[in-house]
Amino acid sequence: MTDSSDSLLERFTGGQRRALAEVLTEVENDTAPRPPKTDRACRVVGITGSGGAGKSTLVGALIKYLRQQGLKVAVLASDPQSPLSGGALLGDRIRVEFDPADDGVFFRSYSTRGAFGGLSAAIGPSLPWLVAFGFDVVLVETVGVGQDQAAVRDVVDTLVLLVTPNTGDEVQWEKAGLIEVADLVVVNKSDLSGADRVRQQLTSSLTLVPTDREIRILPTTATQGKGIAELWQAVVEHHRPKD
Repeated sequence: MTDSSDSLLERFTGGQRRALAEVLTEVENDTAPRPPKTDRACRVVGITGSGGAGKSTLVGALIKYLRQQGLKVAVLASDPQSPLSGGALLGDRIRVEFDPADDGVFFRSYSTRGAFGGLSAAIGPSLPWLVAFGFDVVLVETVGVGQDQAAVRDVVDTLVLLVTPNTGDEVQWEKAGLIEVADLVVVNKSDLSGADRVRQQLTSSLTLVPTDREIRILPTTATQGKGIAELWQAVVEHHRPKD
């Protein structure tokens, strides 16, 4: 490690955000120590969908809503690998709106480094560190380039799939294999024409999904903050501990 393990962990447990950033760099380089144990609860929510669906806008709207509820939020975004530096292109960091001076929000972009499934391999190992640091919610955003992005399913509690009125027909969704792994399907940009048609197609497609899980369909207009409270309530209800 670039710093001694004891010193870095001491600064981390002292709540220094720079130490958190350094730890996550070590996680990405596969040189991090074991994260501190904690009994804290944390919701991990995946946001996936094709490019242009509005994932970054939705993440920004969720950040705003969750901060209004007094919750600390971390965002882990997987970005395509830069052909020059090999790092993340950081497109999501630019698109997601949040106050960089807000200590209750932490944003980290990871390069996929060629990993399949639209997700950096460092996302899973990073989660225990974010929980230990005290975040209440972690939002995990996939690359969103249209390929099968089922890898996120293994690291989140609730997976949200975004589609739009311009996404396409139900055959495309079934081929993408995303409906089968989603917990909630959000029709974003629901103020556009065609939103009702898309919801009907989704409802029809979900009857063919071989699962005993209830997959809810919710409308949002993330640019206006519409449907965000209802979406979060659906996340809470889905992640509610079973008796």
